[in-house]
Amino acid sequence: MDSSFDIEAFIRQRKQTRVVSDLLYDNASDYLTTLGALIRPQMIFGEYLQGAPRGSGREAQHAFKEFTALYDSTANAEPFRLLQELDVPLELLSTAPRLYPHEYDVRLTSTGKVIRVTSPTRWVVGFDGFSLQRFRHIIKDPNRSTAELLRYVVHYLMLFYCVNRAPGLGRLLLGLRFPVSFEKLDEFGSMPFCVVGSPIRSHLPEQDTILRSTEIAGNDTFEELIDVADIESMDDAVKQRLLKAIAAV
Repeated sequence: MDSSFDIEAFIRQRKQTRVVSDLLYDNASDYLTTLGALIRPQMIFGEYLQGAPRGSGREAQHAFKEFTALYDSTANAEPFRLLQELDVPLELLSTAPRLYPHEYDVRLTSTGKVIRVTSPTRWVVGFDGFSLQRFRHIIKDPNRSTAELLRYVVHYLMLFYCVNRAPGLGRLLLGLRFPVSFEKLDEFGSMPFCVVGSPIRSHLPEQDTILRSTEIAGNDTFEELIDVADIESMDDAVKQRLLKAIAAV
């Protein structure tokens, strides 16, 4: 093994990263749960959703027209290839927001090996019970259930549409140092996702470090790392809590 790879320092940084990530995730989840009432598909779409109270007919009709256009442009294309029209009223099985891991692939130039990377400081927002891991599995499954794929597409597009219509939610989370952005993710075509960030950034080390780590672990996954310097440069109340947490590692 390359002598420049300090395994003890790397293990310590991984532990620190995990402690900080867990704290940030808990904070972001609590904020999102509290502010989840601002994600109101029933109020926006009214009678176009099963079990929802009747809302303003004109506003609900306009919202459903916009959502249908979003669905058609996304669902009909790769990788979904859904040709089904939306049934009215739409059935939503869950409207409680939840954070799911933000993952992407990196190909190592030295070996061509593809590594699945997870961010410890950013998460994708979805509805409870609709994990991104399951969504990916459905997309790749040649024998997938069209009905299940349709449910996932509708639920993720619904969350994006509702969050995009609630700018107050984004401003509140930004004030709490957890900014909201809208992004496209690998494997999901043109579908827009809602992503929540955190007060600090994480990063990938040199590819040699990633290679050594995956060889030791015996898998093809890696988590971005957090530097103590990034925490120390923070100038707010979160800083002291995070420094105290990693000091105990």
